[in-house]
Amino acid sequence: MSLTLLIDADLIAYVASAATQKAYDFGDTVAVWHDFEEAKTAADWEIQKIISRLDPDDVTLCFSDDFNSFRKDRIDPTYKGNRVGERPEELYPLKEWLKGTYESAYRPALEADDVMGIIATDPSRSDERIIVSADKDMMTIPGLLYRPQLDTDLRRKPPILTITPLEAIRFHFWQAIVGDQTDGYPGARGVGKLSPWAQDVLEAESEEEAWDEVLGAFSSVGLTEEDAVRQARLARILQHQDYDGTRPILWLPPYIPEVC
Repeated sequence: MSLTLLIDADLIAYVASAATQKAYDFGDTVAVWHDFEEAKTAADWEIQKIISRLDPDDVTLCFSDDFNSFRKDRIDPTYKGNRVGERPEELYPLKEWLKGTYESAYRPALEADDVMGIIATDPSRSDERIIVSADKDMMTIPGLLYRPQLDTDLRRKPPILTITPLEAIRFHFWQAIVGDQTDGYPGARGVGKLSPWAQDVLEAESEEEAWDEVLGAFSSVGLTEEDAVRQARLARILQHQDYDGTRPILWLPPYIPEVC
């Protein structure tokens, strides 16, 4: 069976472009220095390092739609509203270069995480697929996951995680409870990672049992089932069954509440 790597190219492009950009403050003005060739070298080096480590037959770089988001348009207009900082000068040119250099995948209004999740769970494919991402959110996708930052001993085999379907459900619901500051959604605000609901959802024996923990967490702070569904939809990384080929199919809980 052939092996395909699905690589989060957003992060690689951001790190490479940011690392090769420097700002100099002259008091009355700030000069920004950046080197596109150096950024290309840095990104390519990181990709080649991953390829060398995992030895795949094929590689697909996965990219976000940087200007449109179905989560913001269809679920919550405040999604990622906390990301207001300037992006590196060479970020978008570097992404275009990577798209022209490697096989790539992109879907309108989706994030790279979603693109990886859809391809990784596509039942029509016969190849083995490994998601390559530093993002913990990818633990909500059943299948194989390689997190480069955990690969600290090159004398050992690469640490490839196998995420079972139940583990993926547990982590998705855990994320819905605790929220994600990076992505700007609160979860059940006031319910922390050490709460009994957040702990118990990771031990649930079924999707229904895990969803009951989510509802308990939201109810404990005066929030509704509708609030819980909204946060779970924001936390949901798309899988193959969540995409009809043109647009996302919004996630539904194991039993459908009136709010859906």
